[in-house]
Amino acid sequence: MAIKAIELFFVIGSIYFFFVISFFFRKRGKKILYSLIVIILLSYALFLTVRPHIQNAKYDKYTQMVEEHLEKKYPNASWETSFDKEELLTTAFGYEIKVKFADEPTVLYGYKIENGKVIQSYYSYLENSPQNDGKYVERD
Repeated sequence: MAIKAIELFFVIGSIYFFFVISFFFRKRGKKILYSLIVIILLSYALFLTVRPHIQNAKYDKYTQMVEEHLEKKYPNASWETSFDKEELLTTAFGYEIKVKFADEPTVLYGYKIENGKVIQSYYSYLENSPQNDGKYVERD
């Protein structure tokens, strides 16, 4: 599981900060700061445990939205959707569903959800394939 560097920096930085500050306190203050460090660690562990479930639920919802969009726009076409789990954990731009149509296997289309609306974000060609306009390019 990939962890975003900023999250790790924040957690380790906070723990280090409270640990260094604890040297300036007496016994009661140290206990409070050590308790705060334990709370931070437990909260982060809970976050790391729950986040994949939330992401999977969002991905399922977004995939369903893309499927509905494609069924409405291309009722006679067949396609296959996919995504890269590592990309979901590291991207700053949200979820991106990749679609490959059966009758156009050399072109990969990317869809994302913005403000509840399905948008085709890009299309790309596989290596060594003719690069003419794809049949399913959306120019909205």
